[in-house]
Amino acid sequence: MFVVAITELQGRLEDEAAALAPDLGCTAYDARLLLAPGTPAVVRRTPDRTLALDLLARVRARGHSAVACDLTAVVASDAMVAMRRFHLGESAIAIEGRTEHRLPYEDVLALVTAVHRSRTDTEVVSHERKLSVSRALVTSGLSMTTTVKKQSHTATEERERVLYVFRRAGATPWILREHGTRWAGHGQPLATSESENFRITLTVLRARAPGAAFDDRLLMRRAPERAALSAGAGSTSVKTSSDAGVDLLAHLLGLSLARGGACR
Repeated sequence: MFVVAITELQGRLEDEAAALAPDLGCTAYDARLLLAPGTPAVVRRTPDRTLALDLLARVRARGHSAVACDLTAVVASDAMVAMRRFHLGESAIAIEGRTEHRLPYEDVLALVTAVHRSRTDTEVVSHERKLSVSRALVTSGLSMTTTVKKQSHTATEERERVLYVFRRAGATPWILREHGTRWAGHGQPLATSESENFRITLTVLRARAPGAAFDDRLLMRRAPERAALSAGAGSTSVKTSSDAGVDLLAHLLGLSLARGGACR
């Protein structure tokens, strides 16, 4: 599957919606809905590579920054090199205990910050036997209890900032997560919160990799979510997560920045 996205919009959104509609075979209103969330705006998904490249050329001809990619090239955040125990050296980032993972600052192409959001809804159903006077009377004492069904619902939401580190060499990206990370590696006095340590690490990284582009527009961007169902003894959980959607948007920004696109 191929994806085409506009990463920088020139001019008015309404004007591009009107021009994009014939390219997509839809109404200007529908085209506007694709552009309204902001850039990068995915405007087409198609298995036809030729169709994707044709649309890409049309969009670029109107002066917009746009990229296209094969979805198989998008690395999931879970498959990236995780900076759980990292060290910011003088010339490179290293992962403690894994000598094969070393990222020279000069190889850092782009730093893209984003937010992963998830929600888990759980339904629990239980059955209890309770004494029932009315049932005992109806059955002349043959049955003294009744089964009571109890149902409960819980919902938990999580929000985590992440930093995608894209490489000039095109190798597997690295990722820094706000939660569950050992922060001593940033080499600065430790802050009292994960949020502040995340900010400190980002500041140090930007200073040591001055040639890397930086983009933070995904911090405010909502991404499509995927839902997964799991069931156990008496319980059912549905987890929705934006991770895959954010991974795609970050990858598209990485491609755009590699082409010299504007950074934020």
